Amino acid sequence: MRLKASLLAYLYICIYAISSCYNAWSRYGERPAMNEDLIRQLKCCTTLPTPPSTAVRIIELANSPNASLMQIADAVAFDPALAAKMLKVANSPLYNARRSAGNVRQAISLMGTHAAITIALSFSLVGGLKSAQHNAKTNVFWKRSILSALACRVLAQHFRLPADDLLLAGLLQDIGIIALQTALSERYDELAANAVDHDTLLQIERELLGSGHDEVGYWLLKRWHLPDQLAVSCLTSHIQPASEPVPDANSCVAVSGYLADVFLKPDDPVATLKATNAGARWLGLDAQALTDIIEAMRHGLKEIEDLFDIPLIDAAHAEALVAEAKELIFVANLRQMREIEERSQRDALTGAYNRTYFDDALIREFELATRHGWPLSVAVIDVDHFKQINDTYGHAVGDATLQSLTRVIQSQIRNGDVFARYGGEEFTLLFPGTPGEAAAKVLSRIRETIAAFHHTVDAETAFKVTISIGLACHLNTSTSFQRAQNLINAADQALYIAKSSGRNKLEEATIHF
Repeated sequence: MRLKASLLAYLYICIYAISSCYNAWSRYGERPAMNEDLIRQLKCCTTLPTPPSTAVRIIELANSPNASLMQIADAVAFDPALAAKMLKVANSPLYNARRSAGNVRQAISLMGTHAAITIALSFSLVGGLKSAQHNAKTNVFWKRSILSALACRVLAQHFRLPADDLLLAGLLQDIGIIALQTALSERYDELAANAVDHDTLLQIERELLGSGHDEVGYWLLKRWHLPDQLAVSCLTSHIQPASEPVPDANSCVAVSGYLADVFLKPDDPVATLKATNAGARWLGLDAQALTDIIEAMRHGLKEIEDLFDIPLIDAAHAEALVAEAKELIFVANLRQMREIEERSQRDALTGAYNRTYFDDALIREFELATRHGWPLSVAVIDVDHFKQINDTYGHAVGDATLQSLTRVIQSQIRNGDVFARYGGEEFTLLFPGTPGEAAAKVLSRIRETIAAFHHTVDAETAFKVTISIGLACHLNTSTSFQRAQNLINAADQALYIAKSSGRNKLEEATIHF
């Protein structure tokens, strides 16, 4: 029964891994072919990083359907440093176990088979690789990797995903950099020196080497016989996000590097802004959720430093950094909200305000004008014979014509005036605090400017257009209207008169509602 249960569990894990990989490929496309010359250089490198012996044994257990807690404990016990870490993890807040572990066997039991293998592999790989290639460059690399792992774990908790798997994926997502630094040495250092950030580094690698560290990482982890989902995470964490945020493991790993940079680049506000953007695009995180995650990372810094034996950032410095990051994130969020609101109020083609915004502005200004006795003028503008332009030159030229007219009109009105596309080739203009005579002067100037403007189709073809305008004024000397809708109706009636009497005219309403 126990063997059957183990086989069923292993089958489930295999199916999950295969489906995860399939979903990743179907979402992100097929894996690009790695540069063959680069593969040869990596294979010829005798100092290419390799897993330490303990990690090799744990990888074997990870790939075995019959791995038992006893075998894992036995493998871990052969490495005293790893055994101490596993015991520490089992008794840490990471697991919040009801009872503490007094030895490695108990620690492994508390974690469970899968978690124990994942955590043990994380420590043994990082510990062995750090010791084998300890220098200033790799120290920076491991700081970013460990911060990324911390971010992955916090994100996993936020989205209720497998935290241990994500921690290891975060650690190894950029392992290709170590391989490239080792195999190419000074050439890679020169290449990397031109990169201002992680994204630029990947772009330069692809341009100059034919492949990036994402592909190299995938190749290396497959060479080490690590589980497929870990190798795939090297690729999926470096590909553009889907059109809509997808809060899955791949997206968490992708965002984790940006969150790591928030802590590694405390004096660079761009790093925080990039993390804000990445969190929104990949995971749909708003400002509050992102600041909560950064705060949780700050609280986890000391523990992750102790577990991986690497100093990351001073506690006091981290607190100030997080405070600054929070402020910057909320400022950026407010700006984005204003931009979104602004876009929702604009016509997509011309950039003028849309009808909804104009109608709301008209009601507000009408009520204000009526309350204080201020004049208010409204104009309705129609492009003459616009259908002929579309029929003769095509809709693209027609669209360009409306855009040109918009620029001309916007250049001749005040900041407080409201210009909107009311529908099709019809526009409206609202002149708050402006009597009819002053509004008529502005509209006449606009009409004359547009009539003289040449619209170019190509090097040999150009044409002119004219506009007809209807104007109505509220509280202009003795005239007034009962409702805002009556005012716009009067301007529309005046436009009808302008068009029916020959077009290219400005008519002012003489009827009042």
